[in-house]
Amino acid sequence: MTLLRTIAVLVGALALLLVVVTLRVETTRLNYAISKCQREAHQLRQELVEAELELARLRNPARIRQRTEQVVRELSEQSPQPGAGRRGERP
Repeated sequence: MTLLRTIAVLVGALALLLVVVTLRVETTRLNYAISKCQREAHQLRQELVEAELELARLRNPARIRQRTEQVVRELSEQSPQPGAGRRGERP
């Protein structure tokens, strides 16, 4: 083999190694980006489940009834008692 052929083979091998290293770096970067997106998707799914559970809890008829009774009780406690004052008299 001549010196020129040896140099050409070495340059070709070097170029091939650089391509392989570049591809591996790009693959690693993309795998990291995919992993990050998957973590975010998992977190968003978890938040969705929590929001759905909260919505189901708020839609519970027994809870609505209980809250309504509580509001009615609070309003009745705040309103003045009938006959407490005379008509036409300002508080």
